[in-house]
Amino acid sequence: MKASVMRQRKLQLRYFTIKEYGSWEKAEAAGRRWIRSFIKDLPPEIPRVGRMTKRNTSGKVGVYRSKGIVKKRNGKIYSCPRWIARWPNCEFTGGLSWSVLQFDEDGAFTLAVIGLKLKSVDRNEVLAHFESIVGTEELDKILALNQT
Repeated sequence: MKASVMRQRKLQLRYFTIKEYGSWEKAEAAGRRWIRSFIKDLPPEIPRVGRMTKRNTSGKVGVYRSKGIVKKRNGKIYSCPRWIARWPNCEFTGGLSWSVLQFDEDGAFTLAVIGLKLKSVDRNEVLAHFESIVGTEELDKILALNQT
């Protein structure tokens, strides 16, 4: 049996063999005891919500770019690239998306970041906030986030 715990991006791992403990049940019980005793001395787990990962290419947790490939029944394939904002408990299961074709790259990215910040699926509210920050330092900070 293998027991493992990951904290602060470091894997703690130990094997509990049947040969060593005599049976699967005893090995499993020893593994559980080891984990319970080991966890007490470890730092707290890093929360997953809002954690930047190396897979993130947008520079903002919760915002990502989709190629938006749409395949129609007639066989035609269309590209509708978009920036999407997703957050826990969002009303839209796929998140709130903004078309690159309609708002250009920077505009769609900015709208996705604003939607995430407001945690709002009300497009008019997001657009109104966007209009209010045009030409401001806040808009420059949002655009600086984009790493693509």
